[in-house]
Amino acid sequence: MKKLLVLGISVVALTALAGVARAADVPTKQEGRIWVDTNMVLAFSPNWSLTTMPGGRVEYARSREGSAGVQFFEFFFGPNYTYKTGDFTIKGSLWYYYMGYPQRGRETESLVCTSPVLNPKTDATYCGSTYNFSHNLEIIPSVEYRFGRWSLYDRLILHNTFYADVYSQPSGALSISDQRWGWGTVIRELLQLRYSVTDRTGVFVSDELFLGAIEDGDTSGMTNPTTGAHTGYTPLGYWKSGLRYNRTYLGFDYKVTPNLTIAPSYMIEIGLSPTDSTDVTDIAHTLFMVVTISAATFGGK
Repeated sequence: MKKLLVLGISVVALTALAGVARAADVPTKQEGRIWVDTNMVLAFSPNWSLTTMPGGRVEYARSREGSAGVQFFEFFFGPNYTYKTGDFTIKGSLWYYYMGYPQRGRETESLVCTSPVLNPKTDATYCGSTYNFSHNLEIIPSVEYRFGRWSLYDRLILHNTFYADVYSQPSGALSISDQRWGWGTVIRELLQLRYSVTDRTGVFVSDELFLGAIEDGDTSGMTNPTTGAHTGYTPLGYWKSGLRYNRTYLGFDYKVTPNLTIAPSYMIEIGLSPTDSTDVTDIAHTLFMVVTISAATFGGK
């Protein structure tokens, strides 16, 4: 049964990756990245805890383009509720999520605004920034089932963007503020299979899909008046509905001390066009590391 389960998950993941890869119309961009998250968990009781998790990503190689250097910053903060019964662990989290994007490499970095845009309503000019960010709310239910040395983990993230500053030019009747403030939801579902090699070490394989679910009402209607192409969809802001990314992870976790765990993995990320779910644009190869530090304010273990 265990072998069939492992085989089934592997076949599904590989089939999904192969199907997406075949959809590419042109050679995709390739990236090499290093990504580190520091997951700090403070437990107030066996059920309630608080997560603080800063992280960052560096891009050291790109095909057909220059390297980007520091490419991404992130910060999570929020409470968790955990309930255990038998072999099941059920968890729910509500986190604020900050995402920051230094614009280097693919977009020319300049301190001078070369193409200022005049907003006739305010007589103010606007120019694209070399650093963009967004504010988001994460709703995260998850469940883990343990059987012997194996565990099966399913995590769902409802990623809700309510502010994105990447929009820097008026569009029709939409002001800058109209475009930046809104509501768009992306569903991220991760399925992970883990095997406990020892009491301190485990190996795992995971697959995660990113699906645009709710489009922001203002930006989803933005188009180029000349070409008719959608201009409001961007990975740095609000997304179009449909499949946008697929990530597959292969790694291990090691408990250095009872309160410190490291989990390095190789992650391959397949990125699709912001407007076309059949057009693969990027394949990123990432050394992904999560460092978890835990502490408790109560007397239990």
